[in-house]
Amino acid sequence: MADSLPADIIQAIAISNAKSIGEQPAVLANLALAQQIFNQNMQQQIALSQQQAMNQVHMATAARAVTLIEHAGQAQAQAHAQQAARGGCMNQDAIDQMAQDVGRILAQIQTLHVNPPPPPNAPFAQNAPFTPNGG
Repeated sequence: MADSLPADIIQAIAISNAKSIGEQPAVLANLALAQQIFNQNMQQQIALSQQQAMNQVHMATAARAVTLIEHAGQAQAQAHAQQAARGGCMNQDAIDQMAQDVGRILAQIQTLHVNPPPPPNAPFAQNAPFTPNGG
């Protein structure tokens, strides 16, 4: 069958095959680079979502601390009226309540740092990079 094709067509097919074989490593390298970029992007998205979750925890903690301080201020006003009626330290009850509340908040924060929530599953971040020779 090769004898039935003109020589210039046979030469064109040979050149095309050689060109395809020569470009294959570059194509495989581009695929490996694309996979690596994808994996890094997924890792960054996971890190960002974890940071956002911690920011929400910090915001909730700060809001709770403000609420406790406001309630302690109200308790202080009530304690002031009661202590003024009996005589003595007018702020001690409010100070004791604030100390207990701050201790409770610190214990909750410590629990979060000691037992952080597990990271979400990241199947793409754990893939091995693509190697053209399969090794």
